[in-house]
Amino acid sequence: MCKTLMKNRMIIQDDFFDKETYNNILADISRLKFTNRHATVLNKNNYQKRYFNVPLNINHFAVVEVLKKLKDYDLDLKMEESNYFLSTKHEEPSPHQDSVDVNCLIYLKGLHILNSGTGFYEKKDDDYVLNRHIGFKENRAVIFDAQIFHTSLQFNDVTGTRYIMANFLTYKK
Repeated sequence: MCKTLMKNRMIIQDDFFDKETYNNILADISRLKFTNRHATVLNKNNYQKRYFNVPLNINHFAVVEVLKKLKDYDLDLKMEESNYFLSTKHEEPSPHQDSVDVNCLIYLKGLHILNSGTGFYEKKDDDYVLNRHIGFKENRAVIFDAQIFHTSLQFNDVTGTRYIMANFLTYKK
């Protein structure tokens, strides 16, 4: 798949990691210390306050596995940044775009409900209109064009805390 084919596209893959890798990731997140992202991000948007993260380096076993799995989709991508995130319930949506080509979100641990997933929006004038939503399911990957406006759905009444792995990628030149 090339850059033009991924434009405005989305891939949803359940059981993204094999069982052993997934269990190793769950063990990994249980022993790590998550820090508030608001304090570490230059762009201190309000929505960052609800996110706690652990940055992962390119040699981390989970990052290596993500890059290997993305080859199954013929995506020729380079990892720019990878994090484990812990996010909590919040008051309102915060649709945004990422500054990379592709986002690969992998839902790791949380309640299997729609309102802990991700919403995708279209911008109409100065408003954002929800037009797609993906429910949270453990070990589900959502791979999408990072220019599609998106946000956590954790602003609804029925939601839960969730752990995800967010991978920010660019196309190899």
